[in-house]
Amino acid sequence: MISPPNAARRPDRLPPDVVGRLRHWVRTCLRLDDEVVVSVAQLACPDAGCAPVETVLAVLTPKTTVHRTIPLPADRITVADVQAAFAIPVSSGLDRSAS
Repeated sequence: MISPPNAARRPDRLPPDVVGRLRHWVRTCLRLDDEVVVSVAQLACPDAGCAPVETVLAVLTPKTTVHRTIPLPADRITVADVQAAFAIPVSSGLDRSAS
């Protein structure tokens, strides 16, 4: 099968440790209970002007869903990126080395 030249290449499956780290950062930044679902997905975008790979972080509660897209591969995202995506002040006590 031949793909068109602009076809998006599906990003590789995310390693569990990367998903776990991002979920932990989202939970910590937003002070979420363990019952709240945090979803992490990495997507490819073939459109001009889009990052070739972006990561979507979603928080799903019974009442609402909030998601943020970070224009980086999941394994390059820092806690500062998560804080910025959810508009959390850096002075919240979390640093870039948090895990």
